[in-house]
Amino acid sequence: MQLTADASVHLMRVEEVLRMDAAFSAELLRLVNSPLLGARREITSTLQAAAVLGFERIKALTTTLGLRMFLRGKPSDALQVCWRRNLAVAVVSERLSGYVDMNSDTCYTAGLVHDVGRLALLWAAPHQSAEIIAKCDPGDPHGLDREKAAFGLDHCEAGELILRQWDFPAQLREVALLHHRKPQPGTRGLLSVVHTAMRVADVLGFQLGAGVANLAEVADVLPAPTWRMILADFDRISDDAILKLNALECSLQ
Repeated sequence: MQLTADASVHLMRVEEVLRMDAAFSAELLRLVNSPLLGARREITSTLQAAAVLGFERIKALTTTLGLRMFLRGKPSDALQVCWRRNLAVAVVSERLSGYVDMNSDTCYTAGLVHDVGRLALLWAAPHQSAEIIAKCDPGDPHGLDREKAAFGLDHCEAGELILRQWDFPAQLREVALLHHRKPQPGTRGLLSVVHTAMRVADVLGFQLGAGVANLAEVADVLPAPTWRMILADFDRISDDAILKLNALECSLQ
């Protein structure tokens, strides 16, 4: 992330970092050559992958793999459910990017890391965190108050802290910190896309916490013409997102 934030960085330098971990490089190449991306020809090196896919796609894929490989260390039902929701929000965010004229890979990465703080709490304190999620109520639908009482910070604050330590861009840190706060009506930006994608993921069955999944909650988040187009295409957006999610999960197994 640090390297690719510099538009002048040479591909060779990116490739040098990627291949420092042989297992990670192998996983990256497997994902790059999966049906998920539909590469026209086999990509045989991390240098070729960076050249063909571009920095934003490489960032999205390496973030996905990095989180997935880390989370394999402590499997739990709650952690897997949360991870699958993160993937769902990521692929829906990517799908919505075309309606707001934003980079699809950046939107995907924002969706992927929006709840990284919850993943971290589930990894560090699996039983306590799972219990907090299970006991969410309408007064505290996301468990933020319970998390603060148990850990001294909630998962939004934890996510921002983690992404800051990892030197992720400010706009991604903002998504992690503020994703449960409804953006101002009609605003544009990553936070609006991810907040909308979260509600879409809820409707598709990936909901965490209390409350009833309802798209009406985000009807005014994006500009009205954009929201009308999304609603008109909702079935296609949903079908595409589920197909992409299934393909991504198969590629990460």
